[in-house]
Amino acid sequence: MTYNILLIDDTINAKITKDFLQSHEDRNIVIANNENTLLNSLSIESFHLVIINPDQLSLLTLTELLDQSRINYRNTPIIILGQHSDEELNTTNLLIFDYVDKGFSKEIICNKIKFCQQLYKKELQHETNIKKLLYIDSLTQLPNRVKLIKDVQDPYKSIDALAVIDINDFKQINDFFGHKIGDNILVKVARLISDLVQSVRNEVIFYKFSADVYCLANMRLDHAEFENLVTYILGAIESEVMLEDEHEIDVRATAGVTFSSKSNKLITADIALQAAKKQNKDYIVFYEELDNLREYQNNMHWTKKLKKALETDNIIVYFQPIVNNETMVVDKYECLVRLYDEQEDKVVSPFFFLEVSKKANQYSNITKKVIQKSFEEFSDKEFEFSLNISYEDIEDRHFLMFVESMLRRYPTIANRVVWEILEDEGVKNYDVLLSFINKVKKLGCKVAIDDFGSGYSNFEHLLKMDADYLKIDASLVKNIVNDPNSYKVVRTVVDFAKSLEIKTIAEYVENEDILKKLIDLGVNYSQGYHFSPPLPSPTKTKF
Repeated sequence: MTYNILLIDDTINAKITKDFLQSHEDRNIVIANNENTLLNSLSIESFHLVIINPDQLSLLTLTELLDQSRINYRNTPIIILGQHSDEELNTTNLLIFDYVDKGFSKEIICNKIKFCQQLYKKELQHETNIKKLLYIDSLTQLPNRVKLIKDVQDPYKSIDALAVIDINDFKQINDFFGHKIGDNILVKVARLISDLVQSVRNEVIFYKFSADVYCLANMRLDHAEFENLVTYILGAIESEVMLEDEHEIDVRATAGVTFSSKSNKLITADIALQAAKKQNKDYIVFYEELDNLREYQNNMHWTKKLKKALETDNIIVYFQPIVNNETMVVDKYECLVRLYDEQEDKVVSPFFFLEVSKKANQYSNITKKVIQKSFEEFSDKEFEFSLNISYEDIEDRHFLMFVESMLRRYPTIANRVVWEILEDEGVKNYDVLLSFINKVKKLGCKVAIDDFGSGYSNFEHLLKMDADYLKIDASLVKNIVNDPNSYKVVRTVVDFAKSLEIKTIAEYVENEDILKKLIDLGVNYSQGYHFSPPLPSPTKTKF
């Protein structure tokens, strides 16, 4: 990858640029000697290092121009050439890496650039290692379930069908022959399927899920061809005799296939798989028409309840404590939406109504109601509190105006508000997202990135977001005690966050064993039922 360097100067151009470019093909220098050329360069390239002569352009002006470009360069190293103003250094939030006197030699500047580039390469390697842990099954080295989720969301892959394949009674094989032979069987089945799909490798992607589950994702085969491929694979597995330590082990498998056009392909494939097992069939295909009536009835049911709840002020907020891992004191709360169902006299989880609210155009009203009630609740308390918002909220031009009006109504609350943002496939324009983050931070608020470490996490985007907190994905936290890969990913995320001076929060802390692991890794805060479920009032202060 090319290492892009922005050089803001015109006095040293002849001195270092020619030799520098000729001897380092993996580097690209862009020279800017005035504000216009700088802005133009920022609109075209993303830079990994900035070298600036303050006589050419002041640090204050550089900061303003970077803000104008709406790109966060807070973690980009800056090398200053020549004299600089201490006053300017105190007012800038740029990362000043080093200073070089005007009488420098080209060897000195080249060495400093080389050092910065080496740090950047280490960072890239760091990210590569994390991606491998996230996306690759450690036993078979095949892409895993998290990678499939990411690929399903990738429009360029155009995955239109899935087949989930499960080995029948694999637990019995494990229990009878032992885990070593069990693992060998899993690897052999993976190789067998890999060989069978080799001829269609550009049309089908093969994945290995946890335990004894595999998955095929179809991109270009027609539905009949894909279904035929699945039946061929099932037949090949059944006819293959697995030899292990002189044991002949017969293996059979069952599959669930879905051609659903919706985003619920994994769910519907699993529904088909469970139905096939129950009916003792080799495979079953999920047909969307079978599920449409149930979905319609469910949508109508919750749309009516939502409308009623909004009219009667029964959209309510529950509060889950976030505990400081050093002091066991509650420092913060996460504000979570609930619906009070008067008819059944019970509090309803958002699982049942939040997606329906988006289809019924009520999602924005619910978000605003949660913000209003949370601001009111914490107006006389000292806790920080976090509010979940989506990209749909952020891209609504009226939403920021609403936030600003709420902060004016509660002028002492801004430094305790944390906007919790989920970075997922719904983010269409990162400029809009980064602009919102910059604006709320200027208003005094903080920002947390939710579910970090999940399939969609993007380290490059994180560097630009200037986040204050990373919330580690619950699927990693809940498996951290028993799954070595989850442990490694959490450890890497924590180390990465520490290097950026970002605090970490672990969700789904369900027991003492999980908590001990998190404390050992240096996670700053914990949240989960080990401490407390979401509460109707934020009254807990210590555990």
